[in-house]
Amino acid sequence: MVGRAESWAIAALAGSAMLAVVATWLVVRYRELAHRLAVATGDPLLAGRLERLARDVDAMSRRVEEVAQRVEHVNAQAQRSLQRVGLVRYDAFRDMGGQLSFSVALLDAERNGLVLTVLNGRDGARAYAKPVRAGASSAALSEEEQRAIVQA
Repeated sequence: MVGRAESWAIAALAGSAMLAVVATWLVVRYRELAHRLAVATGDPLLAGRLERLARDVDAMSRRVEEVAQRVEHVNAQAQRSLQRVGLVRYDAFRDMGGQLSFSVALLDAERNGLVLTVLNGRDGARAYAKPVRAGASSAALSEEEQRAIVQA
């Protein structure tokens, strides 16, 4: 399943690559035409202006490639960032109401992260954090923790 960030990054990379190819082709074609035009008109200033324009297009092409590399880097980072959250509230103890206890799953795009559980009672609260890899944990999970992971 491709996430929204991945789709955006793939589209940006594809667009950047196409722009780089088109810009390179335009520079080559432009230089040919500029040379022909300068020879045909005998105007040396025109050739200079066109050459500056070609350099600007070259610089833009390099910049597009830099942006494509940055997008690729950001996409790699986004895969490891918090993207999925699941929250389940419940009454952990019979004598406590109001669903003050909870389990929250905090996962990345590959469903890695943790599930945090806080059990609130009259005498205090207890908190537990359990690792999650690919949507499962090596630690025993309660029903509420499993539901939080599924929600995320």
